[in-house]
Amino acid sequence: MVGALTPEWDRSEDRVEDLLLLDSLPRVGPAGVQRLARSFGGAARARRAPFRDFAAIAGADAARARSRRSLTDQVDRVLVRAHELGMTMVTWGSPRYPHELLHLADPPPLLFLKGRVDLLVRRPAVTIVGSRRVTTRGRDVSRTIGRKLAEAGSVVVSGLALGTDGQAHRGALEVGGDTIAVLGAGADVTYPRTHARLHGAVAERGLVVTEFAPGTKAAPYHFPRRNRVLAALGVDGIVVVEAGERSGSLITVDHALDLGRDVWAVPGPIDGPACAGSNRLLADGARALVSIADFVSTVTEQRGAESHGRSASRTPEDRPTGTSSEEAVLRFLSNEALPASEVAMRCGQSVPDVLAALTMLELSGRVVRLPGLRYRRAA
Repeated sequence: MVGALTPEWDRSEDRVEDLLLLDSLPRVGPAGVQRLARSFGGAARARRAPFRDFAAIAGADAARARSRRSLTDQVDRVLVRAHELGMTMVTWGSPRYPHELLHLADPPPLLFLKGRVDLLVRRPAVTIVGSRRVTTRGRDVSRTIGRKLAEAGSVVVSGLALGTDGQAHRGALEVGGDTIAVLGAGADVTYPRTHARLHGAVAERGLVVTEFAPGTKAAPYHFPRRNRVLAALGVDGIVVVEAGERSGSLITVDHALDLGRDVWAVPGPIDGPACAGSNRLLADGARALVSIADFVSTVTEQRGAESHGRSASRTPEDRPTGTSSEEAVLRFLSNEALPASEVAMRCGQSVPDVLAALTMLELSGRVVRLPGLRYRRAA
């Protein structure tokens, strides 16, 4: 379920040091910080709340820890270190904080940024994810998608991991494009170490984003948190290049679907373990990325139409006539929203063929695509 950060308090009043201290308390985390700020009317008030009231929400351990000198010293060290490293800290009440993150159930209270902060709210933006143990084909596809999106003016968002992520960033950088790396560690921590040069290039020419304080080492439980930010920042779509059956990329997809993002997947060999997860996404209704040029065109045109209010400007007389395949798919659609897999089953066609037909029907204005990759006839 999607959580919305209801403005029950003035978030702009939440100071960096207060949010950082609350987020550093044992077993609190972003969701806990949100509950505390909402319950007491802000982070500063939560920090000063009576012990019993605070403990009722965050637990006794957290209530005791908030007044310890060691914790306040730790917060001071983080602030000094971030300043020394030239990082920008953005709270969830700042105009520079992406409002898309506020639709998460547990938005990061604070972001640490290194690089071009303006990219955080630049559009269009597409997130590219996939396996770390990517095939040669997957590496080439990831790099090409990153390059072509950047050439078209999109911000390429990924996680700086081995494999798919690194290639997507490299593709964007090699054409002088814009890219954002979302980390599961501090912005000053290179992970993996083999990406030291790439990390530096993104920090210098793009933007490094993390909710973790400087010096925080990468840990397995950090990456699911990182993945929800990846999903939220990919406002114009999520691309899965290659993903195994249990790939962490599928966590990003789950968050993206909850947020109503478009999810695209690159079809792969049906007998290839590296593509088992991404192929399953196609069977479940993800959009098939079968042409990089068409995909990039769709993303940029869609954002352009939204920006200029042209998304509904085409009249019925302007709509082109569909192919026989498109007409066959259209016959099985009504005002009821259906997933692409259900449409495929009803009309006896393969999911990739149905997705291709639905894409063309959508572009012609005859079909409406809804969150969760569902489709219905246009009114």
